[in-house]
Amino acid sequence: MDDDLGRALTAVGPRLRALRRQRETTLAELSAVTGISVSTLSRLESGERRPNLELLLPLARAHGVTLDDLVGAPPTGDPRIHMRPISHGG
Repeated sequence: MDDDLGRALTAVGPRLRALRRQRETTLAELSAVTGISVSTLSRLESGERRPNLELLLPLARAHGVTLDDLVGAPPTGDPRIHMRPISHGG
């Protein structure tokens, strides 16, 4: 496996744990929202299990972040174009 890819996947677990704790959510609550077992969530956060797209999509949705943010993907494309939505006036 590519070293960069390996490092990116390894960093997902701590990022997932930080997001969950920031939102003051338990593994059981996150499991109920995502349909992912508590055991799998725990193993993802601890790095014992590698994430895949089927796990990352519901987790990104539950945490309200993009997949890129969840996996710490580097920015791509034209840096002058901001792909994030901007809200004006609420």
